[in-house]
Amino acid sequence: MLLEQTLKPEFTAKMRKRQKEKVVKVIDFKKQYRLKLNRGELVRAIRDLRYLLDQGYSRESAVNFVANHHRLPLGERHLLARCVFSKTEAAKLHRKAVKADAVCGKRLGIDGYNVLITIESIITGKRVVRCDDGYIRDLRAIFGKYRATPATNKALSALVRIVAEVRPKTVVVFFDKQVSRSGELAAEVRRQLKRAGLKGDASAVGGVDMKLRAFDVVASSDRAVIGRGRMVWDIPAELVERKRANLLDLNLA
Repeated sequence: MLLEQTLKPEFTAKMRKRQKEKVVKVIDFKKQYRLKLNRGELVRAIRDLRYLLDQGYSRESAVNFVANHHRLPLGERHLLARCVFSKTEAAKLHRKAVKADAVCGKRLGIDGYNVLITIESIITGKRVVRCDDGYIRDLRAIFGKYRATPATNKALSALVRIVAEVRPKTVVVFFDKQVSRSGELAAEVRRQLKRAGLKGDASAVGGVDMKLRAFDVVASSDRAVIGRGRMVWDIPAELVERKRANLLDLNLA
């Protein structure tokens, strides 16, 4: 039975109490997971969370409540936190999305780690998700612990190749300088951009989100970046269209 069919005053009171208490985060980012959309409990959890978000409940409290209510494993909790949105927010973020042809002749700013990690996931067969807002996101949750792997150069080459095809006016790739060896990664991107004949740069900086605000088009799946951007190009989605990917599509839930 869906949660909206069982809502009672005590449930609402519990949700409000948890919002005030600022409940602890439910995601453990240290493990890898296998997710199956055909698992009934996960589908019900996705629908329940959408309902609560549509009612205006805080994201953190709603994710926590639904994940515990359905006794979800950690990977599925992560999926809820990263990929499920209210109808209003999903539509707002989706409206920012543009196709590749809209990037031609524009100044393109790329959220380096965000895009690179997702491309690596696609290339290595790890699960990626087409989320409620239509953007492709990975579930690896590496964040500040990123380390280069044998797949890194392949991912960088795929990134530069896709960007070169759309012929932006300029392209700049930003990597968070707090992540180890970001400077070396930026240097490799500069070399690949030059070889591809692209006018642009790559650098390790602080405040990547703010730097991206200056561009005509941004490439990222980060909610905050998308929310501030004027136009958003989903580069991993381009790769998904070309390569058989381990894709979980929430539009089917």
